[in-house]
Amino acid sequence: MSPFQLHLATSAPSLTAVFRYLRFASLALCSMVVAGLSAFTAAPASASSVAPAGASSTTYLCWGYAGCARAGMGNAGYSAVGKTMYWRMYGGHNCTNYAAYRMVQSGLPNTRPWTGSGNATNWGSAMSRITDGQPSVGAIAWWRAYVSPAGSAGHVAYVERVVDANTIIVSQDSWGGEFSWKRITRGGGQWPSGFVHFGQLAQRNTAKPAVTGTPQAGQTLTATPGTWAVAGATYRYQWRAAGTDIAGATGSTLRLGAAQVGKAVSVAVTAVTTGYPSTTAVSAATATVRSSAVTNTTVPTISGTAAVGSTLAASAGSWSPAGTTTTFQWRSGGKPLTGQTRPTLTLTPELVGKPVRVAVTGHRTGYDDTTTWSPLSAATAPGTITLTTPPVVAGTPQPGQRLSLTNGTATPADTALVTHWLRDGVAVAGATRSTYPLTTADVGHQIAAQVTGQRAGYAPLAVTTAPTPRVRATPTVKVTAVPGHRTLKLTVAVTAPGADAVTGVIGVRLRGVLLGTMPVRAGKGTLTLSRLPVGSQSFRVHFRTSSTVLAATVWRRVTIR
Repeated sequence: MSPFQLHLATSAPSLTAVFRYLRFASLALCSMVVAGLSAFTAAPASASSVAPAGASSTTYLCWGYAGCARAGMGNAGYSAVGKTMYWRMYGGHNCTNYAAYRMVQSGLPNTRPWTGSGNATNWGSAMSRITDGQPSVGAIAWWRAYVSPAGSAGHVAYVERVVDANTIIVSQDSWGGEFSWKRITRGGGQWPSGFVHFGQLAQRNTAKPAVTGTPQAGQTLTATPGTWAVAGATYRYQWRAAGTDIAGATGSTLRLGAAQVGKAVSVAVTAVTTGYPSTTAVSAATATVRSSAVTNTTVPTISGTAAVGSTLAASAGSWSPAGTTTTFQWRSGGKPLTGQTRPTLTLTPELVGKPVRVAVTGHRTGYDDTTTWSPLSAATAPGTITLTTPPVVAGTPQPGQRLSLTNGTATPADTALVTHWLRDGVAVAGATRSTYPLTTADVGHQIAAQVTGQRAGYAPLAVTTAPTPRVRATPTVKVTAVPGHRTLKLTVAVTAPGADAVTGVIGVRLRGVLLGTMPVRAGKGTLTLSRLPVGSQSFRVHFRTSSTVLAATVWRRVTIR
């Protein structure tokens, strides 16, 4: 007794159920599938583990997922994923979705391999080039519309076994029905219209893929797919190094890098052909990939002022391949400058008059180093000594006073600064300190200070302060007043230390009114005033500032008659 006979014996189906099933099965095993998605949404009939009443044990071997499983006849996992759509067919109990699922399980992509309707009746017609009358395990048994047991949409099933040339066993599902296994004989009136051999007609590589190009880091290899027995294939590439897949290397070209140095490279080409399982062929391996020198694509440059004390900065330029690192070596006169291996160089006194350049070396693992040079800089000019603040002279420009100089600090800091005091621009002998005592020798002259600095490799520094006002002495003014009838005769004598013959002008005022002026020559001057008011009067005698003498004022009270 077969597993189905044992199951049927314990099920005891009714005669009414037998006729109901036979009527349904003969008309609508697979009456609707998805073709651009039909709007028909009727729910499949509920599942049953009992074969339809009255079914012959030589036809149905099992019925329902559970019943077939107990009989040792599986569904290849469809019961767990059947609601998923395969090849855009309706999910659930549906002959086309089940058949498409089995083809995807066999290795075909989940993409319908033809355009147009997905109804079962269209399968063999759409795929006529792989459809014939020869049954084989793994093929799809196909019934045209209205070919028993199919209805208007046709029917498809999966060939599980080929018992002999006239007997096959299939697994199948039905729209609105149930999953089952069935034995079909050629003379039983339900023999398929044909068998669609998805994935069974092997695509075959007739000439291996090939790799061209130079196996050297930095170079590009190109794959050709070879030749294949079935035309119309599309190709997928996977590059390998020493037999191991290179992550992300799935194009028809491969740029070799450091990771491939020392390894032979090959390419695996997979031919994808509609209706055929994907087939892979591997090219012969290249010679071992050798190292290559990195390449400078943009020359290094130098920026900055070529002068002692200034800093030059080097740009490494551009390098290939990406990821190249660089090191620097500054040079002058064709020789490396000891210890100068940074991207910057501060120019020192010994480089005065000499140009410099930088040598940049590119490094990358698996590649040979390459060194290139920047253009020469201008000849190094002497440096410039600067002061943090301009020098300033402070003090009162009078004999007996002391002037002082504030000159800040120098850059470079070790520059020695020297002070020279100047009288009318001429250095005063011995006057080199930060202060300067004014004497009568300075009367009538302007005093300034000059700060000088010397340092090897630098232009000499010489900064002169603004000159002081003229040094003026404090005068002594003696006034002799001789009154007359509404008149006053004034005689003035002006003397000052350091001024041998004082010259200038004296003005006389009474009650703020200027009465007259008198010139002073050789220290003397005379002025007679008339028409003065009678009485005791206070006269202001003022000596105006001259080039050597400061101003002075004397008051005289005189009685005018």
